[in-house]
Amino acid sequence: MRKIFEVELASEDRCTELTLPAAPYALLDALEKLELKEGEVPQWAVIQTYSCDKLYPYLDQDGTLSELNALCQQLALLDGQQTAIVEGLVKIEFERGSRPVPMPRLIDMAYSADCCHIVEEAANDDTLGRFCAKNGFVSDADGLTDQQFELLDFAKIGREFRQNEGGAFTSGGYVQRHDELKQVYKTLDLTQKKPDYAILAELSDGSRVKLPTPLGNTVVEEPARCVDCAAPALTGLTAMRSTLDMLAFRLAELETDGDLTKYKAVLEATSCDDISRALALADELDRYSFDPEPREPDEVASGHLKELLPEEDLAALLPNVNLYQYGQAVVEQSGGKLTGYGYVRPAVEQALAPQTNEMEML
Repeated sequence: MRKIFEVELASEDRCTELTLPAAPYALLDALEKLELKEGEVPQWAVIQTYSCDKLYPYLDQDGTLSELNALCQQLALLDGQQTAIVEGLVKIEFERGSRPVPMPRLIDMAYSADCCHIVEEAANDDTLGRFCAKNGFVSDADGLTDQQFELLDFAKIGREFRQNEGGAFTSGGYVQRHDELKQVYKTLDLTQKKPDYAILAELSDGSRVKLPTPLGNTVVEEPARCVDCAAPALTGLTAMRSTLDMLAFRLAELETDGDLTKYKAVLEATSCDDISRALALADELDRYSFDPEPREPDEVASGHLKELLPEEDLAALLPNVNLYQYGQAVVEQSGGKLTGYGYVRPAVEQALAPQTNEMEML
């Protein structure tokens, strides 16, 4: 599925970035990183457009993240002509005074590409007028010689046609709506739900299977690609289906044991990009220490100093310390890494061992 937007998400205390459309686990993972308080909703801002950039100026900034993702999911399925039609629908709405176009209305438009005509060769009133005159939409043009035809005021013809029909010019041509928009928004369930799988895998024939496979069912050995995963860092990686199935079982176990967030942090800290290694890491979590609180060097520094100094000494020292640089030094000395989930570093016994481990090579 093609990318539409890159957004920055923010809560009162945290921020993260997310590519839209986002798969269910990717969206849930981003919300987890934000550490939203009860009743708090994430704020979003588009920081990059990959496609559909002509629609960006019309986005309803008051729309929810779930609505924006639903819009991007449908836009990602459209071809170039269909995208131009949606652009036209938005422009028509905008010119009628809806500024910005409400997100529910945008979603309905994204599903309504077949409710319009598009004239790809019409880029302005002049070319639209010529098209209308050539194709029998202008009675005065009937029976004219070629020389007489060229004397017609095509720009005037096109302008009058566009104004009467309520159409709009887009990057892909002239768009005119001929039917009512589909009412899709009200049928969508935009609540965030945990999927009924740990991994969604795509097979070579394009079909998709949910993993782990129910106990007792046979797993066909074939290549598969992870398209959604409880550990989103693994999305896009490929392996044999049996390996992905084993990993899916382990992910379900990690979630039950409360270790899934730590596992995701270790994956990020070790830059794991191999399914087999990811499976091995699931059994090696005791090699790492994980603190979910600090995400920035200054937070590491504050926590470290609190362990070393009494409260009165800490209060006197903090205004005179570059906490960011101090925190960077603490992280580097520990052989650890700050991730979107928290602070990961080798466990004490591992840090003191003579052999090299993954975290020491970061």
